[in-house]
Amino acid sequence: MSYLSKSKQMQQKKISLVSAIILNVNILVGSAIFAFPSLMAGIAGNASFLSWGIVALLFLPLVLAAVELTSLFPGAGGFYTYAKEGLGKEAGYLAGWLYIVGYTFSVVLEGLALRKIVTSYCLSVPFIDNVFIFNLLFVSILVLFNMLSLKVMSNFLSFFTICKILPLVILILLIPFIINPNFSITSTELSLLPASLPLAIFGYFGFEYCCNITHHIENSKKNGPRAIMIGFLATALIYMLFHFGLLNLMGAQKLAECGAPAYASFLTMPIPYLKEFINFFIPIASIIAICATAIGLLNANTEVLYVMAQERQFYKWHLLSKVNTYGRPIVALLLQSFIIFLILMFVPYIAVINGLCNVGVFLAYLLPFISLLILQRSIGSYRKMPLTILAIAIIVGLIIYNWLFMADSLIERLLYTALLCCIIGSGFLIRNRER
Repeated sequence: MSYLSKSKQMQQKKISLVSAIILNVNILVGSAIFAFPSLMAGIAGNASFLSWGIVALLFLPLVLAAVELTSLFPGAGGFYTYAKEGLGKEAGYLAGWLYIVGYTFSVVLEGLALRKIVTSYCLSVPFIDNVFIFNLLFVSILVLFNMLSLKVMSNFLSFFTICKILPLVILILLIPFIINPNFSITSTELSLLPASLPLAIFGYFGFEYCCNITHHIENSKKNGPRAIMIGFLATALIYMLFHFGLLNLMGAQKLAECGAPAYASFLTMPIPYLKEFINFFIPIASIIAICATAIGLLNANTEVLYVMAQERQFYKWHLLSKVNTYGRPIVALLLQSFIIFLILMFVPYIAVINGLCNVGVFLAYLLPFISLLILQRSIGSYRKMPLTILAIAIIVGLIIYNWLFMADSLIERLLYTALLCCIIGSGFLIRNRER
């Protein structure tokens, strides 16, 4: 096969900018927007919808720094490559491993949230009541979708993304008709906003998803950064407007009591079958949201693990580099899935997993952005350095903030920290010393 025909074949396998944006939105819009508005309303009342905007502003320097990194290095590897280029192979390995650890906990969290939602919607069913079968089915679904080619998987996820945001978009479109003229925000509610921010933080994890698949995007150098920025801004807007609509329709007290999925019961619009459709579709959308996000997160992790294996970073790297007929890293995928299944079985505690996930993910962000700062200095890009410094400062602040909220007592926080350190340390036990 000639070079031109090979190049054309590779280009045909790449995904478009629109598909990349949808994949990014798919990662972001998961369990958080369905599960957390009620908890946030219980804390900050009518001011709670502002939490999404505040966290989006906090994340914006991180997003811009990720966009800069994607522009500099549009190839494979994501945070592993970014840290390696500026800080060396050791830092690159640590950044890649931290990313894998943090988002492994994130997939586990989606699995725990899925079982909680399914049990709340469904009657007693054997495969739901049996934890082993439920977790095995969840992990098997993730594996099956990730065994498909990225292009085919992106088509499925595009459909899933439309399904899961449909209930959100419907309410957003109804805002002009359900706006409450007496809606107001008190100073007390504003003062309680900081306590609701940790819940909103989880909703933005995964904004950097396209960093890991830029080499699969058409015109990656240009479209990779676009996909990250557009996907992030679109998600932030959806979050804020949907939550604002919930507060106007239901009121803060009813939202806290009944939860976001119950909003259809409060609709009085003279639109035939609207209430019935939403009541029927929201449980489906909630389940799709979690599964689709988990599929995307596992894909991102597998991509990083595969690239690191290709560069012989792991012991038995040649096994982790094996791919199926669609070019998907099958061994890396199965290994990741097995670990997720074990954690689901033996650490089924949402609060613990959430704390480990938040701290792990923010630690993964730290090294690539320090690397970016060094690279900017080396190429004389001094005007962009203040933004990168701000991003690093925000990450450090968020690590401390999430660590403090990981548990109620210092002893519990230290125990969870020790567990996280052991897991991170295990990455160096499986590292290939002969590369």
